[in-house]
Amino acid sequence: MATEALGDERPALFLRNATGLVRGWNVRDSLIYAVLSTNFVTLGLFTFTYAGPSFPTGQLLTSVVISAILVSFLVVAYTGLITTIPRAGGDYVWQTRILGSGVGFVFAVTGWWFILWLWAPIYGNILAIQFFEPLWATLGSPSGAAWFGTDNGIFVVSLITIVLAGVLVSIGMAGYARIQKWCIYGGLLGFAVIVVLLLRPWGLFGSPALRRV
Repeated sequence: MATEALGDERPALFLRNATGLVRGWNVRDSLIYAVLSTNFVTLGLFTFTYAGPSFPTGQLLTSVVISAILVSFLVVAYTGLITTIPRAGGDYVWQTRILGSGVGFVFAVTGWWFILWLWAPIYGNILAIQFFEPLWATLGSPSGAAWFGTDNGIFVVSLITIVLAGVLVSIGMAGYARIQKWCIYGGLLGFAVIVVLLLRPWGLFGSPALRRV
């Protein structure tokens, strides 16, 4: 009976019964996350409209090409790790399996600490520039829009970003996967509206009055 029960047991996907770790996302969820986290509108628009003018004598396009070449090696490395160790946990699992529990824990945890310190003010600045400032300007409050560009404004928006990120992390991988689906649907709809507006004759070539001139 024990042999039959063991033979009838179905192996779980990417799971060892000793660890209890299950990969909570499928390929589509990972793709949506990658598109949202490294999309052209958020990071590309921010880089070319804000970071670019901050370094007027820099070679922005050259730096983008060099960075793309270097990051390609990172992509290959991550692809190999995902294929070899397709487990939930990401960097933590990979580093603790390869380097050992103690060394892997130090590298993984400190890496996340520095990442969070780095990205909180960056995304706070992006949120202020691309959301709060245009929103307040549209509502007819130029002074309110300008406040979000000050040190205090960016600090407050960074705190908002931290709270929002904490809420999203607290709901777990499965819960966030559902939220990001609605986010990408809304983003694609908004992008489609922008494309339609740009394809209109007065969006591409100016107003009809300007075209007559």
